[in-house]
Amino acid sequence: MSSAPSRKTRRGSGNKEARGIDGEKKPPISRTHRVVPSVSSPALLDPQGKTDHRFRQFLYDFSTLGVSLEIVRSHLASLLGLTSPQYNIIMVLANSGGKGISVSDVARRLHVSTAFIAAEGINLESSGLIEKRRNPNDGRGVLLHLTQVGWEGVAQIGPERQKINDHLFASLSAQGFRRLAETLASLLDDFNYTVRLIKNVPSSRDQSDYLTVQNFKAPKEKR
Repeated sequence: MSSAPSRKTRRGSGNKEARGIDGEKKPPISRTHRVVPSVSSPALLDPQGKTDHRFRQFLYDFSTLGVSLEIVRSHLASLLGLTSPQYNIIMVLANSGGKGISVSDVARRLHVSTAFIAAEGINLESSGLIEKRRNPNDGRGVLLHLTQVGWEGVAQIGPERQKINDHLFASLSAQGFRRLAETLASLLDDFNYTVRLIKNVPSSRDQSDYLTVQNFKAPKEKR
């Protein structure tokens, strides 16, 4: 008596082509994957010019530094009962040496809008930390000053702020610090320009090709 054919297919036998439920052939699965580098500038690519491993690690490290700096800033701000942006404003005024600074100058130093500084200034003024005085060089303008309470707060956190910054930047030499400061300053325009481009991206998915190479490489004069 003949035995019924087995439903099982022996490994390695039969048609090896993968098929979908509709019987059509499936494309072969690739076992190798290549990620397009996230940057094209030769200056930022690895020595062979084909990968961007060093650049990617730089971004991870850079992001971590930003997170750590915000944690520190929030800690110092909390000692004065302030938010991080309010703390920044207070420190800009403190570093002016008591001369007073206009809203537009504070905004420029912190890379934010004048409207933002004006709004936060109202909160700080209500808290008794800053005050507005008429600008002696501009009868229609005002300058922001720390009050006595504001100066006392800055003095109170001074030792803690100094200790933290000494720890944060302990590995920097004088030359290393100058180079780092110059490098960060040179990146500000590029970062701000790129953020403006992203904010102007159309919401429709039909415009997904908006962020093209030519858009990002627009002449810097247009910034």
